Amino acid sequence: MHQVRILEGLLDPITHFEKLHQSEKVKGLWLRIAALIGLSLLLAAGSAYLGIHTEEIMKLMDTIEKEKLEFAKLLFGIGGLLSGLLSPIFTLLFFTLVYRVFFYEIGWVRLFTIGLFPAFLLFIEKVLNFPLFYYLGINSESSPFGLGVLIQLISNQPFLVNALSHVTIFLVWSAWIQMIALQKMSDKTMKSIISIVLFAYFIFILVTASFVLLTQNLGISL
Repeated sequence: MHQVRILEGLLDPITHFEKLHQSEKVKGLWLRIAALIGLSLLLAAGSAYLGIHTEEIMKLMDTIEKEKLEFAKLLFGIGGLLSGLLSPIFTLLFFTLVYRVFFYEIGWVRLFTIGLFPAFLLFIEKVLNFPLFYYLGINSESSPFGLGVLIQLISNQPFLVNALSHVTIFLVWSAWIQMIALQKMSDKTMKSIISIVLFAYFIFILVTASFVLLTQNLGISL
């Protein structure tokens, strides 16, 4: 019986995933997934309550009717809650399904366990960004944890800036953990594993950046 321990997996992935590989059953996975989704929703609710990222809407407060402004803020808050709900689910399912194609010999439960770590680390990144967004008024593209700040100095191309802003220390950390996990539970060479993981993260960044830009461009008609 293997007990999923997120802290051990983050700090000592070699030991953690060696135990996972040798175990017959996994305990505590679904409880941790449910807790992560609940915490993500709580963070999204806090962001909506404090009006984080509503700067563009508030700029129009003197030019539109109060009812329309409140409706726009309500829609923004609902969108934030949906994002808080779906973001960890999407991350978990994305990596689980992609790795299932290349590592069919690894069972679903183990793949879900491997996919839990990027979902958790990206949540931790959001938690650390929360006070920065609130007190400094910056957006995710200017987060100090990613490459977005540097890219903005040399380019103003929206997709490039948004995509590279997703390349953060937490994303790199999660990729490193998954490389170790897959190496412990498969017979593939480390070179093959690195190639597959980098491919998965490349697609993940493209999909995430495209979705963010799409939602930004949709806007709210006032």
